[in-house]
Amino acid sequence: MVLVSAIRGWAGVADGDALVAELCRDLDAAAVLPPAVAHSVLVATRAFVAAEGRSEDAARQAGPTLMRLGRRAAVRGHSAGQLSSDLQRVVEDRARLADPVIARVRPAEQRDAIRCRLRQFLHQVHHAALAGHRQAHTMMALAPKARRDMVARALFASESVPEELLALGGVDAETRYTPVVWVDGSAARAVADLPDALVDGTGRIALVPTARLPELTVLPEERAISGPSRPAYDVGDALALCRQAAASVRAGIIAVDVPLTSCADVAGELLLAGRPALTELLVDKYLAALRDLRPTRRVEVGEVLLTWLESREPLSVIAQRHHVARQTAHDRLRVGKQLLGEALDEPAAHAAIVVALHASLPGWREEVAARAARS
Repeated sequence: MVLVSAIRGWAGVADGDALVAELCRDLDAAAVLPPAVAHSVLVATRAFVAAEGRSEDAARQAGPTLMRLGRRAAVRGHSAGQLSSDLQRVVEDRARLADPVIARVRPAEQRDAIRCRLRQFLHQVHHAALAGHRQAHTMMALAPKARRDMVARALFASESVPEELLALGGVDAETRYTPVVWVDGSAARAVADLPDALVDGTGRIALVPTARLPELTVLPEERAISGPSRPAYDVGDALALCRQAAASVRAGIIAVDVPLTSCADVAGELLLAGRPALTELLVDKYLAALRDLRPTRRVEVGEVLLTWLESREPLSVIAQRHHVARQTAHDRLRVGKQLLGEALDEPAAHAAIVVALHASLPGWREEVAARAARS
């Protein structure tokens, strides 16, 4: 590191951690700064050192922490002017404590460059904290419903909403929500009796408190997809996955036969949705031998094999699920195992075979139906 190497050997500084410890040694003293401010100073110092003094890079690393500090100050009633004044004192104090360290840097040009970068970084830190304060203060000026609507819009945009803003919007950051996307039908109707649920502007997407998901009613003529349950502060990825699954169902890439389908139930199809080359690769690698079977036989063997791979249930249970005799299920599984051969002895291949079967069976069933229609 350029910054560390410039002062190595002074005051026992050997690496970045040692430099951070030297610059923040006063923070260990009792009541030097409030805990949140002291933590922010430590984060900012680490960012500046880790970025080797590059102020823009350091500001990107430390910015979220400083914005959080500003939001919390606003929530606690501190004015922007008071926060700015307090921050200015901290900034001046940090610059003063850093100066003896920087003074040891040689040559002078490098020393002046580090001082300049530090001034820029401290200005950016100050700006980030005030931006966080402004963000929270703007939201606090709104009526409760407007706050909740603002939080909902941010969540449906798949953004990571800060905990302070969630709280201002009346949403507990730790409450788990399940995203539900309607392919056909109305989210607004379905969650009308669930006041804690959030609905997007289209009326087709809802975030339902997971604890209340059993109360959700999807009509028989509707189709909806539910995603993984996540805390409110971390629901973005789950919502994006749910949207992807719904789009695949709407496009006919994934077939569903019940009103409400979980992403977990179509995980294999979802993994391959929109990736025909990958689907073809897996099918060619693992299921090529099944193509030699008659279409009806291929479906029969494939369905039993898939059930066995996913559940590992006793043959009697598998037979019941497929409405066939135990011996029939045994014969179909035996054929499937023979055709797949050594691949079944590789645990890592099991997931790939399951995915390939999920991708292939809908097409195989369509082929059987088409033949039956022609005969």
